[in-house]
Amino acid sequence: MACATLKRTHDWDPLHSPNGRSPKRRRCMPFSVSPSAPPSRAHQMSPSPFVEVPPKLSSEEIAANIREEMRRLQRRKQLYFPSLDSPPQGTSGSSADSPTGLLSPVRRDQPLFTFRQVGLICERMMKERESQIREQYDQVLSTKLAEQYDTFVKFTYDQIQKKFEGATPSYLS
Repeated sequence: MACATLKRTHDWDPLHSPNGRSPKRRRCMPFSVSPSAPPSRAHQMSPSPFVEVPPKLSSEEIAANIREEMRRLQRRKQLYFPSLDSPPQGTSGSSADSPTGLLSPVRRDQPLFTFRQVGLICERMMKERESQIREQYDQVLSTKLAEQYDTFVKFTYDQIQKKFEGATPSYLS
């Protein structure tokens, strides 16, 4: 038996038509929200729990992290550089000869770090920042989960109380 069907346009589709709704089921969130009906409490946007998270690292924090990472790399013998705390050793001894104050005039044209060292410093800083963000996210998530669980327990308790409130105790219950 052959069956032919035609594709209907959106004008005839109750889901997409401007004022028609399907008699079969009601959608929770229609495609277009009518301005006359206020949104229900469940669909209102709550403020983000991540508002109190510190946004970006400040330049002072970045500089402190870089200094700490340079010290760590020096201790691990991966960074061959005179100590950051000691004054630069050179013929002139003044830090005005170099922009950073860390290089002697002889090594002014040489890069301060190799590409590998910069990669190690950045990788370490990114891992630390990622772990901070992960901890904050886990904390917010566990707080929200605890709130949701408390709400569930209260709802279940209320449902049980309502069920047994109107019913008279019997032999079977």
